[in-house]
Amino acid sequence: MTNTRSILVLSLLAASAPVLAADKTPDPSDLTETNTSAYVGMSNQGGVKGSISGDMKFDNGQQGMFTLEAAMDKDGKYTDSRFQYFHVFTTENTTVPKIAASLDVLDNALFTSASPGVTLAINSGVKGLNIFPRAGVLGGKFSDEVKSFASLSDQNAIGGSAALYVFYTAGHDGTYFGLYPEYNYLSGDVDMSVLNTNFLMSTPFSKDRTRWGQIKVTNTNTTIKNSFVDKSINETVVWANYKFYF
Repeated sequence: MTNTRSILVLSLLAASAPVLAADKTPDPSDLTETNTSAYVGMSNQGGVKGSISGDMKFDNGQQGMFTLEAAMDKDGKYTDSRFQYFHVFTTENTTVPKIAASLDVLDNALFTSASPGVTLAINSGVKGLNIFPRAGVLGGKFSDEVKSFASLSDQNAIGGSAALYVFYTAGHDGTYFGLYPEYNYLSGDVDMSVLNTNFLMSTPFSKDRTRWGQIKVTNTNTTIKNSFVDKSINETVVWANYKFYF
């Protein structure tokens, strides 16, 4: 993707924001709560990221939410993007009060993938503690760069994904902390695993909780292995984000 296209994607994220409208006090520590929001962020490496989310309500009482995210590096070149969709169902179960069918689509320098899966909202029994496990199947295609250095004859791959999102609201103002590993595994002519371990601290900038400041630390551990290559990559990036609800 070209530099011009990267800038266009981020511009569209920002331009779409005014058409959305909020109707409730947001709770960003609830992963299955649908909302209309956006954020912009900058990393300690000079990268820039933008995201926008929109919610949908259906006549049967179910709710859905999409999130579109795109990032570019300090030189303005596209690095990665992500699209997510959650369709939330409420249940009569006190332990698992909500279930979300989800789709997670990733595009980066290593692969493009799609993962349909299920996310559960777990009632922990502890005030302020929210737990959301996710599991899914994964299908994708390795990038041309991976094809070249791993000597692939077939770029297609299948695998699985898993994540565990844990959020704890620590302050009366809504300040919360998050810790969540996200794991993706793809197998084909090469085996690739990517583990993102994220730590998030978020605090509101307004009394109505529609403006938030966030610090996010992401450690990414990637392994790529076949008979031609055995490579490990470990990187830590710190993001400062400004998130707002409509």
